[in-house]
Amino acid sequence: MRRSALSLLVLLVLCAGPATTGPSVAAAQGAVARPELVVFNWPDYLAPAVIAAFEAASGARVRQVYFETDDARDQVLSATDGAGFDVLLVDSNALEVYRKHGWLEPLDPTAIPHRRHIDPRWDAAYPGSRDYGLPYLWGTMGIVYRRDLVGRELDSWLDLLNPAPALRGRILMIADHFDLFAVALKALGFSMNTSNTAQIQAAADLLKAQRPAVFRYGALALDARSELLTGQVAAAVSFNGDAAALIDRNDQVAYVVPREGGALWLDFLTVAARSAQPALAAAFLDFLNRPEIAARNARDLNYATPNLAAERLLPATFLQDPLVYPDPATFARCEFYARLPAPAVSARMRAYAALVHGD
Repeated sequence: MRRSALSLLVLLVLCAGPATTGPSVAAAQGAVARPELVVFNWPDYLAPAVIAAFEAASGARVRQVYFETDDARDQVLSATDGAGFDVLLVDSNALEVYRKHGWLEPLDPTAIPHRRHIDPRWDAAYPGSRDYGLPYLWGTMGIVYRRDLVGRELDSWLDLLNPAPALRGRILMIADHFDLFAVALKALGFSMNTSNTAQIQAAADLLKAQRPAVFRYGALALDARSELLTGQVAAAVSFNGDAAALIDRNDQVAYVVPREGGALWLDFLTVAARSAQPALAAAFLDFLNRPEIAARNARDLNYATPNLAAERLLPATFLQDPLVYPDPATFARCEFYARLPAPAVSARMRAYAALVHGD
């Protein structure tokens, strides 16, 4: 799977360390080393123009290291004990776990004054997050599909979990233990945050029955090689911003939050506790939360911003796009992520490993 290969690649890069230039070459060039900010992030999750603007304003270089799934990110940070990065992109579920591991630096409010623009509802949704994480972008999880390949509109998780014959072997499922189970649990009418053993087992049984119909477990590419664009895949679990990128490439691509509801996710930017550039990392977070920068980043990436001042700079067409900002009815049937007790997490992870990695 690409997830495992990507995790290995990240570890090799970190173990290799930064490239060095011999003293004679550096002297000949008369170069003064630029400070480097290392960001551990999803691919395509920072607008290139925004990175360029920060580099121009700060004189620093931004280097991104990518992960494909939350689980892959967790594996890399466990192997490195959080070292090698300055800024970590962290989902709401992982924030408290990372804090307990000692991987996150407490945020200095005086170093990030533009945090005042964050919508208070996000702090209320995730109590305790304010001291360690800066809300970055938010959105939904749903189904992305090709109308021309499916032949009808999809509106239920069961369209993937109990697929019609035409979809069998052409479904891509997300490779994340929490989100994969969230799909099955919502399909069965349960909370995606349940700790009920019987409900988790019912979801595992549903996913196991679906397995022969799955093309693979992973994440869709967003470029021209995407399996959804080439037609190898007809439907997939996806996030709304990724779906928007694919819709831009093919007008037969559609996205829906199923009628059973889905996940409302929020990503945070954090400063790594073992950062070599903590002041620069905090300055980067503050820069990204400047209203004009946050607005540009959201628009370029097709994701909703939690920055209220940035929203006032966005066009009405963007704010009224249900793909980016779900309507009240869709929002109401979705759930925020919640931390689960350890036994519930273990039960999901065991079932996930048997499903995705087992024979």
